[in-house]
Amino acid sequence: MNREIWNKRNFTNKNPLDYNCPKCNIGILNITDLNSKIIPGQEEMEMYNYPNGIDYVFSGILVCKNSNCKNVLSIIGNVLKDIHNAYQLPNGEYVEEYLSVYYPKYFFPPLKIIEISQKVPKEVAQQLNLSFSHFYNDLSSCANRIRNSIELILDDLKAPKKYKDSKTNKLKAFRTLHHRIENYEKKTKNKKITNLLFAIKIIGNEGSHIGNVALEDLLDAYEFLESILDFVYDKKEKNIHIKASEIV
Repeated sequence: MNREIWNKRNFTNKNPLDYNCPKCNIGILNITDLNSKIIPGQEEMEMYNYPNGIDYVFSGILVCKNSNCKNVLSIIGNVLKDIHNAYQLPNGEYVEEYLSVYYPKYFFPPLKIIEISQKVPKEVAQQLNLSFSHFYNDLSSCANRIRNSIELILDDLKAPKKYKDSKTNKLKAFRTLHHRIENYEKKTKNKKITNLLFAIKIIGNEGSHIGNVALEDLLDAYEFLESILDFVYDKKEKNIHIKASEIV
């Protein structure tokens, strides 16, 4: 995962977006048919070039530059237009250069923060794609979808959902995801995987508290997920366990 790309939350008319195509993962997306419309109530500001910026909404079409792909996506969001630079020509005329800063809210289909191989179960991939769709609009919802994905991964790993109560000798559902991961760790002794699961669970839990999810934490969770998917479904291992241990 390229964290530098996903740390970038906006683009400008002078520095356009450079996201990879979610279909071929090779081509760069090129934005076309970009349209914007001023938010009601700010028309007068536009008329008089109010210097503190004017808000617009925008929409556009993204096309993959890979000639073998040419995938098409849509994008919507907010754009802030402001004076970037002003200078005077030798003839005394003033020139103003405008800068448009675009803040995406939704991509459809969503961009892929991490790759999902064909070996990943459909239900897990579905939750991950839903997390991608929230990435630019709602970090808390994004974190919750990531948390849901690890519950489904535990299902796929046949991790028990219930335990035998020593007092009643009856099966009871685990009260929390934490207890379920703890039980899986005791049965499998797989500390590396469970540490990653614990770290993602901690970040996912933050998604339940509005405003508590930091972008860097979310990107950590995606890196941990990427490592789990590689290890569980593609039998590859990445050296990211130290960071997971620090979070836990």
